[in-house]
Amino acid sequence: MELEPKVAKLIVKSLKDIINHEINLFDTSGTIIASTDTVRIGTSHEGARLAAKNQQTLTIEHDNQFKGAKKGINIPVLFNQSVVAIIGITGERTKVEPLGNIIKKMTEILIRENWIQLTNFHQRQNYHSLATMLIAPQRDDSLAAYLASLLDIDLERPRILVIGKFLFTREKNNLNYEKLLHTIQSHLHIFPGSFFSLINQEICLFFEKQEEASLIPLLMQMQKDISKRFDRQMSFGIGGLAETIDEYWSSYEKAQKTVNWLINQKSATISSYQEMDYGLLFVGISAEDNKQLQKKVLGSLTVEEIEQFQLIFETYKRYNGSIMKCAEALFLHKNTFQNKLNRITEKTGYNPRNLSDFTVLSAAFMSYRLSNLER
Repeated sequence: MELEPKVAKLIVKSLKDIINHEINLFDTSGTIIASTDTVRIGTSHEGARLAAKNQQTLTIEHDNQFKGAKKGINIPVLFNQSVVAIIGITGERTKVEPLGNIIKKMTEILIRENWIQLTNFHQRQNYHSLATMLIAPQRDDSLAAYLASLLDIDLERPRILVIGKFLFTREKNNLNYEKLLHTIQSHLHIFPGSFFSLINQEICLFFEKQEEASLIPLLMQMQKDISKRFDRQMSFGIGGLAETIDEYWSSYEKAQKTVNWLINQKSATISSYQEMDYGLLFVGISAEDNKQLQKKVLGSLTVEEIEQFQLIFETYKRYNGSIMKCAEALFLHKNTFQNKLNRITEKTGYNPRNLSDFTVLSAAFMSYRLSNLER
């Protein structure tokens, strides 16, 4: 294991904050890779090289006792029972020797902590890469198999894919993703065959088939926990069962359509693709057909008008055409609300009061919302 210069610098800084002596961190060849005396970085130190070779603390009695050396002590730092670095403390022997064992232990702790962080980071990257490959219709099977072997995942087991999305994504940049990762992991640790990754601002979870009975209770608890910790609501869409690795992408697509429909309906619930009814008509329409529908019905409107008319229309639909209730809900006079309905007819050519036109407008506004979710 080799220490990166950035990590070595952080270790030296941490130690310097504790003791009032110059500190040097050497690689096993005796080269200074970090130091409180920056002039010495990159220089060689024969005493440090010998300390690494012999795996023993070496005391330097006076300057230049060894090439490039200053008086002090050089202590081998171990990781997994191997010398990975030498920590040097400059100063009089009587003053620095008592600090030797403490500094050695602290350095080893800092190196181990960094190794754990690095290992966790690489593991997350591997999960992300594997998940991204599995949800694609085409993939590199040999690379997928390699990543799965690194993560000890059996891709031959049937799995169900689940997608989680926050209801309101405009605040996504304020989200603490590190905290979110730990929250999800805390729920999944009891399912060793399951794994997850964050892909495109959504949680993509892979559950083994035998965990299906526990799936809904788990997602409900996760939903509750996320709401409590982040003060935000999350919807979960459950795809179909993928019997083989070749079907993972299909389960993902179904989960994606399901959760997008829930978001469209502003519903922080948990639903499966098999439970969808009305929503299947919309999530199954191609992007090109959606675009054509929006152009035909809403094409003459500005974005601002679409959003204004959508509010009026959705309120009209929610209160089942009751002008009085709609006006009260939007704090408008009933005549003002009727004028806004008339305005929709004037601008689109479709009358919300007409049942067939109502259906077309409903489909167009729904298509518009779904398209915005997928952007």
